[in-house]
Amino acid sequence: MRKWMLGAMAALFGLGGAAEAQNVEWRFHNSYAPTRIESQHVRDLATELRTRSNGRFTLNVFEGNAMNLRDADMLRTMQGATPEMSFIWPPFLGRDDAAMSSILVFGLIRNAQELNRVMPALQESLNQGIRRWNIEPVGYMQLGLLDAAIFCRSPVRTLEELKRVKLRVGSREQVETFRALGVAAQIVPQQELYAAMQTGVVDCALYPPRIVHTISLQEVAKHATSTGFAFPPTPYILLANQARFRALSAENRAALQASAAAIEQRSARFEQDAADDETSRERLRGQGVTFYPTFSEAEQQAIRTAAMATWETLMREAGGQGPAWRSRIQSALGAN
Repeated sequence: MRKWMLGAMAALFGLGGAAEAQNVEWRFHNSYAPTRIESQHVRDLATELRTRSNGRFTLNVFEGNAMNLRDADMLRTMQGATPEMSFIWPPFLGRDDAAMSSILVFGLIRNAQELNRVMPALQESLNQGIRRWNIEPVGYMQLGLLDAAIFCRSPVRTLEELKRVKLRVGSREQVETFRALGVAAQIVPQQELYAAMQTGVVDCALYPPRIVHTISLQEVAKHATSTGFAFPPTPYILLANQARFRALSAENRAALQASAAAIEQRSARFEQDAADDETSRERLRGQGVTFYPTFSEAEQQAIRTAAMATWETLMREAGGQGPAWRSRIQSALGAN
């Protein structure tokens, strides 16, 4: 009798535990402002997950860095219990994981066809990198293809003309690539760029036409030429605390992964990106900006050759799996 009662109680508590596991409430850290498209995708993820789980799985989204966490710390933060979930753009991880930070560089990807070609190899490599930190990569949000154009104070229509001016870029890899091409490139913080252009500290800046209006750069840089490349379209990784992820029921885990896959598909608008860039160029033309023809095929090849050398250097310096990841992605890209 006593044995039966103990067995019944164990079964009862077991059922209680299973029922409790089906109702999950997680915190999602989002450092971006609510107005960013990425924030909308995160809110959509929370809605999608609640629907797919029949209300059993809730993501409470904290926007605008309400949790006061630093992107550079994310690989360390996500190993703790708070928050259970977040997302990160790999270039922000340079301090703790140089290989993931440099997994793509400017000068590699030109269009949607090339990006789609490398995406499986890219995500396979990022999955390996994130799991090395005992964090679960739940899925991805796509950054999209942003045209990398040169905005200048006076006309710069060729790579040769670019060598005669001072160029602002946003990262070390861009500095190295342009310097290899004979261009005087330097990093200027975004918040200082308008004044730097206005006063002649720099003559040109590598910047996306689609968001140039956010810093009013078109007011002081009325001449633009596309390089033919996109800014590195490394996707955002959706991160989950690995222990909490593994503790999910099979149903809730499947709901989370399916919701993440839906958001990835929704954010992957690569063909639309080209149309959005052209709309932005047309708007800027109306504000007095002159767009010159895209750099020639020979000039684009010169940029890619320099970028490949920069990429090899960075991944060799990163060590670990970096060289293998570069080889895998380059093979998928099919570029020399």
